[in-house]
Amino acid sequence: MTQTGTVVRLHGHHAWVLGDGVEYMCPVRGKFKQGKRRERSPIVVGDRVRFSLIDGNEIMLEEIIERETELYRAHPRFPRQRQVLAANIELLVIVAGADRLDEQLLTVDRLLISAFSQGLTPLLVINKLDLSSHAQLEPQLAPYRDAGLDIELVSAETGELGTLTGRFKDRTAVFAGQSGVGKTSLMNALEPGLEMKVQEVDKVGEGKHTTTHASLLPMAGGLVIDTPGVRDFGFWNLELHEISLYYPDWQQAREECRFNTCTHRHEPGCGVKAATEAGALDQQRYQRYLTILRETWNEQQAKGY
Repeated sequence: MTQTGTVVRLHGHHAWVLGDGVEYMCPVRGKFKQGKRRERSPIVVGDRVRFSLIDGNEIMLEEIIERETELYRAHPRFPRQRQVLAANIELLVIVAGADRLDEQLLTVDRLLISAFSQGLTPLLVINKLDLSSHAQLEPQLAPYRDAGLDIELVSAETGELGTLTGRFKDRTAVFAGQSGVGKTSLMNALEPGLEMKVQEVDKVGEGKHTTTHASLLPMAGGLVIDTPGVRDFGFWNLELHEISLYYPDWQQAREECRFNTCTHRHEPGCGVKAATEAGALDQQRYQRYLTILRETWNEQQAKGY
C-alpha cells in the first residue's frame, strides 16, 4: 500500500522519511539518485514523497510529490547546474550579527534576492543584540524597513527573542546567513531541547559550520530545515538586468528607467541612479547592488555564459 511522508534527513545514499509518526530509512536509488542533467539535488529535505512498505520498516520510494517551493543556488562545483537546498518551505530566516552587521549586509542583500526570486517570505533577524543597541543599528536597518521587510532584533545569548517565537507556528522555515552569526544558538533558544551543537567562533569572527547534513526539526510550533552553512549563494539562471527586480523598494524608480533591461550602472535615463543621487534610495544599498552585479557578471564569465 502506498503512503505519503516527508523527507526529514539525508545522509550519503540514504533518506529518512517520516510517515504517520514513524521514521523509515531507505536507500536513494535509480531516478531519485541520478536526477536531471541540470539538477544536482533530485531529492532534498522537505520533499513530500509517496512510498511503499516492503518488509518491516524497509520502504521503497515511489514518487516525489511536486514541490510548492524550493530554496536553491548555483552549485558551487557544478555552476551550470542547480543545487536545491530545501523544499516546501515558506520562510527564509536571514540571520546577521549585530556586532558585525555592516560587513554582513552584502550577504543579506544576496539572500533577499534569492528569497524574492524563489517565492519565499524573507525575515531578517539581527542576533547578538547584547553586543549593540537599537540606536546603533537603526541607520543600517532603515532602508530595509522602508522596503517593507520584517525585522527582528534578538539575542540568543540573553534569551531576548521579542516576537520571533510566534513567527514559526505551522510554518516551515530555513535559517541562512554567514557562519558565526548564531543560527544554531537561535534555534536552540527557540526550541529548548533541541540541544544542537554550537561551536566556537574563531579569532576573526568566523564560526565553524555546525551542520554537515540537512535535517527537518520541530521548532516553535512549526518546522525548521537545518542546512549546512552557506557562505556563498550563487544565483542560478538570473540575467543581470533581472537582479534589480527583487529590490521591492526600487519599483517606483525602476519605472522611470528609459530601458526595460536597464542594469542601473551606466545606462542613460536610469531612474534608480537618479533616485539614489537625489537621496530617495539608500546610497550604500545601491553600492552593494553594484558589487552583486559585478560578482554575478564575473561568475557568469567564469561559467562561459
